[in-house]
Amino acid sequence: MLNEEAPDFSLDSTTGGQVHLKDLRGSYVVLVFYPANDSPTCNKQLDTMNLSAQDLFARNARIFGVNTAPATKSKEYCLRRKLDFPILSDPGGSVAKKYGAHMVWLPWNKRTVVMIDPQGKICFYKRGVPSPEEVMKAIA
Repeated sequence: MLNEEAPDFSLDSTTGGQVHLKDLRGSYVVLVFYPANDSPTCNKQLDTMNLSAQDLFARNARIFGVNTAPATKSKEYCLRRKLDFPILSDPGGSVAKKYGAHMVWLPWNKRTVVMIDPQGKICFYKRGVPSPEEVMKAIA
């Protein structure tokens, strides 16, 4: 997927309304696909990303968690975890499938981090839990 045009999407956000990828052109976009709210590994992954959120924001990056839960459920989760970035609701995982980040046998996302450059091309793609430093290196 690296260097390919990022698949477009419109998803409900925990901040209200929808987020459209095309509206984010001109910024880096970090998508953190993860399986579920309130699981230990997911909590750690999002908390770690949250610690580096301000550094990413300073580099013209927008961060979004992406899972299959309804936005209302994820909004409560964002508030409890004090996340500085919203979570996008991808019911059924249609966007995760476009990004190769959906589990085949379960209705959840595979832990995957994708960064899209300001021109709309994928400039970072890694499964698992890459460190925020790895993600920031893709901007440099």
